[in-house]
Amino acid sequence: MANEIYDSTWWGNTIDTASSIGTSTEMIQGQFNMLTSNQPNLVTNGDFITDLSGWTLSLDTPPIWDNGMMKMTSDGITFSRADQSFVTQIGAEYKFKIDKLVNSQNITIKIGDGIGKSNVLNQTLSSISEYTFTINAVSTTTYIRVEDGSGSDGGYISNISVKQVRATTVEASKCLADAIHRIGIQDIQN
Repeated sequence: MANEIYDSTWWGNTIDTASSIGTSTEMIQGQFNMLTSNQPNLVTNGDFITDLSGWTLSLDTPPIWDNGMMKMTSDGITFSRADQSFVTQIGAEYKFKIDKLVNSQNITIKIGDGIGKSNVLNQTLSSISEYTFTINAVSTTTYIRVEDGSGSDGGYISNISVKQVRATTVEASKCLADAIHRIGIQDIQN
């Protein structure tokens, strides 16, 4: 679990302890899974497996689907772009990831509270890499725009995801209190 926010050592020890005193570990494991499980990708069709469905494409020079990737196109005058919106919680933290392929063309990513706005993130991807950003939502609807940032044909992207960061101090404290309470009650009953 490379994306874990918390060290799982305590949870492993707690589960072992619960087993040794006869306490059901399902509740503890369930709480642990709630904190560390992968959240759903809020972006529809961010992996571009079969097409570019779920995205609103520019009409003049739209991006094209190319074998599991979105290829940005340009005619030298207009630039291709793709937009999508998703539901967010104001103030909540989200992890945004995208893979950029082909080094010579820049791709610009804009995230904001309206179509084409960049009041949350405005980032130019210039090298081949997996880019990761943490953003905080400023609206209940967040928009993402991917656009050709170089004016030349051929920038590729793949694997776009936006996932809410769920593990917070409050949730971790509640889970710990629940686990201690459950184990304590079971211990008293024995």
